[in-house]
This record gives sequence, C-alpha cells and structure tokens, in this order.
Amino acid sequence: MRLRDGCRFYLLMFLVGGLAGSVCRLSDFFPYDSLWGLSSIATLFGFWIASVGVITYLSVSNIGAFMNTFLYMFGMTCSFYGLKYLLEFFIPLFSNDGRFQMELFLVYSVLAVVCGVGSFVLYFLNRKDWVGAVLCALPASGMLAEAVGCLLVLFNKRMLLGQTIFDFVFALGFGILFFKRVGHKVLYMVTMVVVTVVVYGVVYRPYLPV
Repeated sequence: MRLRDGCRFYLLMFLVGGLAGSVCRLSDFFPYDSLWGLSSIATLFGFWIASVGVITYLSVSNIGAFMNTFLYMFGMTCSFYGLKYLLEFFIPLFSNDGRFQMELFLVYSVLAVVCGVGSFVLYFLNRKDWVGAVLCALPASGMLAEAVGCLLVLFNKRMLLGQTIFDFVFALGFGILFFKRVGHKVLYMVTMVVVTVVVYGVVYRPYLPV
C-alpha cells in the first residue's frame, strides 16, 4: 500500500502513530535491565530510523513523506506522553506527581518536525543518480550501526535482545530492498560501510560498557 497525499492518509498516519506510541508506553511494564526488556525500543534511534525509512518508502511525494512522517511521530508523541499522564493516576510505575511532562513533549514534537524534514530529503532516494544511491544507504547504515552497539551490550550486559533483533532485521531488510533499486551499487555499498562506521563511532561507541 502506498501512502497517498491527502487528509485521509494523513489522519491515518496520525492514528497509527498514536497506536505505536501507546504500545511503546505500555512496553515500560517490561523491565529495561533484563534480557527480554522491551522498554528500550522507542528510546533508541533504531525505531525512529525504521519508521522514517518505511514511511518514506511508502510515500508518493516529498510533501507526502514529510506530512506522513511528521504526523506519525507527532501522534506517537501525543499518545506516549498523554497515556503516561493518565496512567500515573492509577499505576505507581508511571507516577510523576500529577505533572504532564511538557518539556519532553515539546522536545519530541520538535523531533517529529525534524524527522519530517529528514523524510522529505530522504525521498530523493528515488533518484537513479549518485544522490539516490547515497540516500538509499542511510536507513540501513543507521540500523546496522545501532545493531552492532546493541549486540555488544547484549554480550556484556545480557540486555537489549529485542532491540538487537529489531535493528538487525531492519538493517537487512533496508539493505536488500534498496540495493535492488539503486543504479550505483558500488557507491551504495561504500556509503553504507562508511556511514555505519562513523555513526557507530560517534553516536554509540562512547556510551557502550567497557
């Protein structure tokens, strides 16, 4: 299914984002510091990269990619923090002294705009020139860099199994999907290796357990 431009699909993406945000919020019931912990999925970058990559691929225009991604992320942000505010009145786990987390809500709302802009630019991966080859390599590179980091945490701390599997599955999926469609396959592979190494070294390596 392609995500056509128009209010109907934009509303659909907002609602799907709301559902995703609710699922991510409820994943907090799973302990973070365990092998089977799931509460890490929405807090690391992989989930965001995967969402932007899939939505961009399914969109039919730059504007549509921006709107679909922004509304999905904003819907997710609304439900994520809205549900926490409601649950804190009934479940001590979510207690925040009756205060809505407005600061984080605003931060992630801004990030939703940033993701929309990223999706707008990433849509140019549909081009068959070198620009398209470079852009096609970015989603798989980001997922692979995080997958390597999570794998090291898994070995050292016995944590993030779900996140590791999630990242590797999407890295492989994006890698194969976009490799088939690019015209400059060598440039695509080189870009993926370079970006993976750089992102891992800059974003993930400094925070890994020794």
